[in-house]
Order: sequence, then C-alpha cells, then structure tokens
Amino acid sequence: MAFTAYHYLNGSTTVKNTLLAAGDGANNIKSITISNNRSGNIDHTLDLYLQKDETIFYFLKNVYMPKGSTLHLDNESMLSFDNSFNGYDLNLELASGDIVTVMIKK
Repeated sequence: MAFTAYHYLNGSTTVKNTLLAAGDGANNIKSITISNNRSGNIDHTLDLYLQKDETIFYFLKNVYMPKGSTLHLDNESMLSFDNSFNGYDLNLELASGDIVTVMIKK
C-alpha cells in the first residue's frame, strides 16, 4: 500500500482504520491532525496506535473529541516509528457512526 496523506474515515464503514500499513515507508512523520467532522451534537472517543501482529502501542487511548474539535500531534520523536515492511501499522479506531478526517504530514 502506498502512503496516503489524507483520510476521510466513517466509523459506520469500519471501526479499525489502517492509516499507514507496514511497508508504506512513512518512518518519520512530522504531524498528524485529526478532526471531528460529524454534524450535529456528536462527540467522539478514539484510539491511535501502532500494531504489529497482536502487539499494540497506544499514542492515544479513549481520547474524547467534542464536536467540531481538532487534535494536532506534532512531536516528531513520538511520531517516529518503524513503518518498514517488517514494522508497524498505524491504526485509528473509532466508534460506530463516528466521522473524522486525518491529515498526515511527513
């Protein structure tokens, strides 16, 4: 899978979303921006994590995002991880019905 910088994620389609698959070669991420785009009075709770097989390392766990909010992660040392073929997937998990956009800058 090739690196994709922009993601529109709808939790009714899938709850676990792979933003970067192992092998995408996006080892040095500069920032990740996540926006709650659901219309109406809907808040989100989400998880952002690295995964290889059954091993999971969380960047964010059960993070609450009020409607209309945006979360910007830009600590490059935190976002630097092995995304080689034998490395980690970067996943974002949403509740059913949640809608977010994600922008990844490398």
